Amino acid sequence: MKYITTFLFFILIIIKGSAQNTSEYSKFIAEGWQLYLDKNFEASAKLYEEAFKIRTDVPLNDRYNASCIYALADNKDMAFYHLFSIVNDFKWTNHEELMSNTDLLSLHSDARWQELSNLVIKNETEKDYDKELITILDQIYFDDQSTRNQIRSTEDKYGRQSKEIDALWEDIMKRDSLNLIKVSTILDEKGWPDKKLIGERGTSTLFLVIQHANQDTQEKYLHLITKAMEEHHLPRRQYAMFYDRLLLRRGKRQIYGTQLAMSKESKLPYVLPLKDPKNVDVRRAQMGLNSMQENLNRWNITWNVEEYLKSLPSIDAKEKELNKKTN
Repeated sequence: MKYITTFLFFILIIIKGSAQNTSEYSKFIAEGWQLYLDKNFEASAKLYEEAFKIRTDVPLNDRYNASCIYALADNKDMAFYHLFSIVNDFKWTNHEELMSNTDLLSLHSDARWQELSNLVIKNETEKDYDKELITILDQIYFDDQSTRNQIRSTEDKYGRQSKEIDALWEDIMKRDSLNLIKVSTILDEKGWPDKKLIGERGTSTLFLVIQHANQDTQEKYLHLITKAMEEHHLPRRQYAMFYDRLLLRRGKRQIYGTQLAMSKESKLPYVLPLKDPKNVDVRRAQMGLNSMQENLNRWNITWNVEEYLKSLPSIDAKEKELNKKTN
């Protein structure tokens, strides 16, 4: 019994150390991202490197962001180091993102740029894609995103309560209905397709359509989406977003903190009802998500757990009232 107790003690130490490492990693990344937003690129890059010393399994997004920061800091060697890492280690295939990202413009004249570009294209072409299915999914993706990309500019120009924004949302809902018919047919006939057949964007397309669907549809495909995540055909971070939204629709609290709403009073987003806020960053890290603070940095919002806990009862009440109206 003494040996078992000692063994459990060491397990607890390991778990505690892992949680501390995750927290420290997230802290460096959050501070580094804020420095990036402040255009202090050299200091930002140093904090990212400190974070990378803590974790060996650096997420693709963090390494990609580091490459952009180094490029802006005019450190081409480190920028290419991180880019080649995600291309070779993660088999990255997003050539469109690579070519369109203005943070990387300073690298285009370097001889290594063409080699990098060729490797990304090679990753794309080596995949055993279902070209017919991808053609269908590409059109669905365009229909889903092309209208949603107009929301911000339409609101800025005409206002959130304008007839123009109402017309845009009517168009979005119509396209969503048609896209759902197509995606439901695919899922009912084929199940969730292997990621090797449809690629990252094809996978994201299926996810987006189900994410925008009603609760009944999400409940129907929950088992497929869960299985897809478990078999690595759907990124864990997308599953987290899906499951959080479904939990809120069930009248429960989300667990990963991915779902936000816009406050009418402050005109700023706030986190919808969240279970166990103090440990949310541990759960987010497990799903490949950045920390709550990193997520909120884009709006210059500080994640204060104690303040959130104080406001949680009123957020709960507001969400329950909204669900009642919706149902």
